[in-house]
Amino acid sequence: MAAVWDAELGVEFKFIDTPGINDTEMTPDTVRDRLWEFGYWAPEGVHAVLVVIPRGRFNETVHKDLVTLQSFFGDHIWQHSIVVYNQTETRPETIWGDTKSKWQSPWIRKWKAARTSICTVDEVRKDADKQPIKDDRTLQAVRDLLQAIVTREEPYRHDAFEKARQEKVTLTQQAMSDLKTVHWRREMQKTNDELMEGRMSRERWFERVEEITAGDLVERKTQEREQQERAEKEKAQKKAEEEREAKVAAQQATATAKATAEEARKATEAAKQKAENMRKEADARRSSWNVKVVVGTVVGAVGGAVVGGPLGALAGAAACGAGTGAISK
Repeated sequence: MAAVWDAELGVEFKFIDTPGINDTEMTPDTVRDRLWEFGYWAPEGVHAVLVVIPRGRFNETVHKDLVTLQSFFGDHIWQHSIVVYNQTETRPETIWGDTKSKWQSPWIRKWKAARTSICTVDEVRKDADKQPIKDDRTLQAVRDLLQAIVTREEPYRHDAFEKARQEKVTLTQQAMSDLKTVHWRREMQKTNDELMEGRMSRERWFERVEEITAGDLVERKTQEREQQERAEKEKAQKKAEEEREAKVAAQQATATAKATAEEARKATEAAKQKAENMRKEADARRSSWNVKVVVGTVVGAVGGAVVGGPLGALAGAAACGAGTGAISK
């Protein structure tokens, strides 16, 4: 985990807390991997590595922890380290003067060669309310520690930083490629930026990836459902339009058929009427011929009677009959 503190020196400090070397709940490999995670918090490197000696007691356990730390990060770690003896009244100059202790003195020689800084912090005393009591010596020790950090020129770098950077690039690219929706891709980009800039831990990043992936899945399913509903609606509208057009076409076809039938009926009626008229005209002509025959007969008879008397009437009738026969032909 990491914490940011604005110190009195006008510098913003970010402290990265790592698990202890001798954490009994983790395997050595797990401890090493967890230690290397500071590369996530400090992508540009760290200005100082604080190596804490608990309760100021340098014993065999501390010695083994320092050996392990050195095996993880190499001898050059001490050029960037500040060894902090906490909860002790021993002053730094006393520690630097140790040349005889079995476990501490070899490290003192190593630290002198590497120009490692040493700070000591008194045990924090608390009042009746269990609140820390301000102590000038403790405050001065903290100031000395912060000043030692500020004066570090070059940040400490390690393969862990490059390893963390490469892993972050791979993880962030993969996480982004798995997302489909614009909103959650934007959220993932913000989260990736925080990880790359050392403002988010690896664990928290994985938590956010799970949250974002779940949100993206829900939104994607919602969009797919809405898209399907729109497609079904458009399909139904298209079907209704096709049915309407088919109905209109059927109505038009029916109207056309009716009109055609009506025209045929009228044509048939006209033909029948024409035939009837022709028949009537023929009948009328035949009627007029019959009238002529009768008239001719009468006239002939009359004429014969007038001209020749009874004998003339008979002759006239015969003549007129002959004429009628000729007309009939």
